[in-house]
Amino acid sequence: PCLSAPVGDDGYQCLLTVIPGQVLAEMYERYGAKLLQRNVRSFLQLRGKVNKGINETIRKSPERFLAYNNGISATATGVEFDREGTRIVRLDDLQIVNGGQTTASLHHAAKRNQADLSRVWVTAKITVVRVELLDELVPNISRYANSQNTIKEADFEANSPFHVELERASRRVWAPAPEGSTRQTRWYYERARGQYDVDKSRRPTAAQKRAFAAE
Repeated sequence: PCLSAPVGDDGYQCLLTVIPGQVLAEMYERYGAKLLQRNVRSFLQLRGKVNKGINETIRKSPERFLAYNNGISATATGVEFDREGTRIVRLDDLQIVNGGQTTASLHHAAKRNQADLSRVWVTAKITVVRVELLDELVPNISRYANSQNTIKEADFEANSPFHVELERASRRVWAPAPEGSTRQTRWYYERARGQYDVDKSRRPTAAQKRAFAAE
């Protein structure tokens, strides 16, 4: 079953769906690297931290895979639906352009670790591109799907109870006024990276921004 996204006629059609992990693993078993020819990387084995984490989720928490994993982005040159137009029956020239590590990790876990994939589901965005636009659109889809701002390890701790409470304290506790001054200031605890700049930018006028910075 799939949902067709409401986009204009720009040479492509976008479909949103959820694919059984077993199906992805079987596709990789059958087609191997051919499935990832337009991806930027082949399978990096389990040497990296991310792939090890994917494998651990598959083995220990398969029912949470859908929640934890970003899913895959794929392209195709043609699609066939059922009579109602709500189910994908066939895809031509399917290529996984983002999520190759996820796909290969599913295959690796099933093949090497005998993992049960019956409770694993993977979200998928499938972009059906006209053949004449394949070389123009697909490289950009791959490039943008694989690009994001770098997330540092410390960023993942931003929502821990300790940091949340420290942020609350910083918003309600005033700093003592310097000797010889009656003006008190606040201290600003930046729990999430970039939070101070965002908070400051929300002040609509330059004077309000200066007052915020001074406080």
